[in-house]
Amino acid sequence: MTSYSIGKLRKTIIGGVLLTKLTCWGKLDVRTTGGISMEYLGLDETVLKEKGGYFAATEIERQPQLWKELVQQVKENTTKIESFFNDFDLNNTKIYLVGAGSSALAASIVENTLKKNLNLDVETVYSTKLILQPEVYFNIDQPILMVSFGSSGSTPESVEAVRLAQAMCKDLKQMFVLCVDNGILVNEYMNDKTLYIPLPKNTKGKSFAATAEFTCLILQALAIFDIKHIDDYIEFGHIAQGQASDIFKNKMSMIQEIASLDTISMTTVGSLEFEHLAAETALKAVELTGGKFLSNFNSSIEYRHGPKLIMNSPVLCMHYLYPDMYVSNYDIDMMNEVATDRLKGIVVGIGFHTPKECDVQTKYYFQLKKEEVINYHPVLGVLLYALIMQSLIVHISLKHGVKADWPSTDDQVPKVANRVKIYTK
Repeated sequence: MTSYSIGKLRKTIIGGVLLTKLTCWGKLDVRTTGGISMEYLGLDETVLKEKGGYFAATEIERQPQLWKELVQQVKENTTKIESFFNDFDLNNTKIYLVGAGSSALAASIVENTLKKNLNLDVETVYSTKLILQPEVYFNIDQPILMVSFGSSGSTPESVEAVRLAQAMCKDLKQMFVLCVDNGILVNEYMNDKTLYIPLPKNTKGKSFAATAEFTCLILQALAIFDIKHIDDYIEFGHIAQGQASDIFKNKMSMIQEIASLDTISMTTVGSLEFEHLAAETALKAVELTGGKFLSNFNSSIEYRHGPKLIMNSPVLCMHYLYPDMYVSNYDIDMMNEVATDRLKGIVVGIGFHTPKECDVQTKYYFQLKKEEVINYHPVLGVLLYALIMQSLIVHISLKHGVKADWPSTDDQVPKVANRVKIYTK
């Protein structure tokens, strides 16, 4: 048998018969039949299944298709969304974005955009914090919109946060941004003051760590709040597929090379929304490697105030460059500073700027194409950066011999954090 690959196009000759396959977000174009396997994140599906990374890899690659479906669903519900927001004065409402783990980080990414672009009074509160002092948030003489972000909609603290809100708030509206439609929140806490649009069915993955369960929460919340510009998000849904194809086809070799380096941990930096992506990166590095590849994060400007000393050890240092040139000046300065300090760490940059624009001083730099919609909505760059980040960490996980699909056993950290015991005052 002879095999050779061109990007994601693999041709296999078995007994003189030419077999051809082309993968695109998990779809297979089979011109002849027999003996063909798929490829995800640059690895054959057989290898991925043997190493325990099949579901993580396929779920990462299918995200752009989910994004496209998601924004179309939001557009189809425009009347429902506008009717919901027309029932109260959003500009005079306190908005809480509530979640835990990756869901809370998704909420934090949304928060900055709602403040900056829509001038809303919005605050992200971790459900794990809210349930400890609910009176701090709910005992106010102001209408409240509580937006619950979650993968399952069934974690004890998320359910308790909603229960407390319904019991304590004088004037409460609800919005659910959830990956499944059969969780406790949907089944037991929906009412006529709740906006809920189900996410695409395949958003909830079979692997342990959130991939689409992170990016889809961000995109749906942004598209709903910014429904007046829904066509921008429709456009993003289309261009994201081309950008993702370039990542999975042309950038995977560099991802694999970086993953193979002898680094012991990861440190990640970014500004504004991208600092929260850096936090998600730190979480993913710990989750997908079962704690074997530790990580931390900082804002770009903060990094030189002591944290960059971690670069004296062989760490992988990821820099997320903000799409806007004014903000990214700070990111670029920080990236090039650590790249030229002759430290032991390996510096990696991800940005929309050309290497010439940001005078890249590091060996590894992922340049994405800056579409016009990214100029209007720089936060959408988070979703594209996430594809690179998630792919890299899966490869790091497999390098360490950890099953990326399920790095933690059920009795350590379950996918739905159900060990929380709820106490009442």
